[in-house]
Order: sequence, then C-alpha cells, then structure tokens
Amino acid sequence: MKKLIIVIAAYFFATTIQAQKFKELALTPPMGWNSWNTFQTNINEKLVMETADSMVSSGMKDAGFNYIVLDDGWMAMERNVNGDLIPDPLKFPRGMKVVADYVHSKGLKFGLY
Repeated sequence: MKKLIIVIAAYFFATTIQAQKFKELALTPPMGWNSWNTFQTNINEKLVMETADSMVSSGMKDAGFNYIVLDDGWMAMERNVNGDLIPDPLKFPRGMKVVADYVHSKGLKFGLY
C-alpha cells in the first residue's frame, strides 16, 4: 500500500511540474476574423482595412481577438510565371504587403489561407 501511495504521489508531482512548464501558453484559443464566414470570395483591400479598424475601435483587439485571416478569394484566377499565387489586382490593387502592413500597424496579426 505504501508503494502505491508513493507512485500516485510521484505521478501527481510530475504532472504538476509538467503542467506549469508553459504557464502562459495558449490562455485562449486563437481568436480573430476570417473572411470566409460572411464574405466568402467577395473581399477586397478596403474591406480588410475597415475590418482591422473595427476590431481595434470596438475593443475586440483588447479582448484578445488579434487575427485577421483571408480565406479564399484574395488571389487572381491565374498564377504568375513561376506558378505562384498572386493577389487579384482588382481586389487588392496595392498588393498584399500594403494590406498586411496596415493590419500589423493596428497591432493585429495577418494570415492568408
């Protein structure tokens, strides 16, 4: 019986130490805005920048919503000569770097799917 108590105590001690190893890791799930949920492929530069502004001004950023992710619809129908996806020049005339830089300037993170 004594051995069993020692094993159980050692187990709980070890798991407690392991659980504290990454104390600040993922206190919340990744939270933010994804373009697909409402707009599907009907997105553009203006919409993304206005969304970033709204996330900051509404307090969503301060509440932990810090991602803006563009799903399908940001790219042109054809790829460049290297076979890479490129931004749709009608939807994102200044390119994705301008959009990403704007989102980052608001303290938000930016991603493309």
